[in-house]
Amino acid sequence: MLEKFRTQYEKKLSVKLITVFLVVVASIAIMIPIVQLALLFGVDLMKDNNVQMKVDFGNVFFFFLFGTCTIAIIGLAQKFLHKSTLADLGFRTKILKHFFIGFLAGVLMLALEYLVLGISAGKVQFVSLIPNNVSIAAYIAYYSYYFFGVLIWNSFIEELACRAFPIEALRKQLNPHIIFTLIGLVFTLGHFIVREFDIAYAIDLLIVSYALSGIYYYSSSIWLAIGVHTGINWFGFSFSGAIENWKLGALVRIEIQDIPTGIFYATGPLIGIAVFLLVRLAHKKGLFDKKLS
Repeated sequence: MLEKFRTQYEKKLSVKLITVFLVVVASIAIMIPIVQLALLFGVDLMKDNNVQMKVDFGNVFFFFLFGTCTIAIIGLAQKFLHKSTLADLGFRTKILKHFFIGFLAGVLMLALEYLVLGISAGKVQFVSLIPNNVSIAAYIAYYSYYFFGVLIWNSFIEELACRAFPIEALRKQLNPHIIFTLIGLVFTLGHFIVREFDIAYAIDLLIVSYALSGIYYYSSSIWLAIGVHTGINWFGFSFSGAIENWKLGALVRIEIQDIPTGIFYATGPLIGIAVFLLVRLAHKKGLFDKKLS
């Protein structure tokens, strides 16, 4: 039975396309039963969009459970659909080098956006979000969890499910831009499982997803994509003010006021598009092969 399905999966693009995206959707939608399970234990993962959450055992456990389930779903799909392992999804590359390069690129992307917004704004203020009475030991402990248990773990989950798996499955059959668009839609909608829909944020997510898809597609390195994703989130969590919980990495709230509407809405998407075009150019010039090998 499985062999017959696998034969159809390999022969018919429609079967493969539907199956791949059912796997991707399942790997994200698994959050829904986990949210309900958490409620049975008195843990509300929907509260505060799951980014202002308290750092306690319940929240940490169920976030880890979500990631573990996502990885398991992708791993099973790799095994039974492709007769391969997770290692074939861009993991056979240099970890630290690719992650560090990607992290710096991600930080620069968001830092550039804030620089443009700050220059065009009428007023900019910086407000520290770290309490004065926090011990160094406590801060290091919480920040370590935040960096490895939230940022990297989250980026790992999303890049595996929303980039590496579908791109490798469809790379030989579909135009990359079709893949990037479909992935972007799933990635974007997945972010609104635990938050209210916002069109401006959705557009930002769609374009960032497109750029991250290009980074993975042309480099074949999941660690590079994870690094970029982590860098973007690190800057956002640390300085945007969207998160004011120092236990989740908040350092300083940058308050940028009186920004022209056009600049406010256009800056992020334009930077994302520019990054994608630079990635395409780097690929055409063979820089990924020369610099990342």
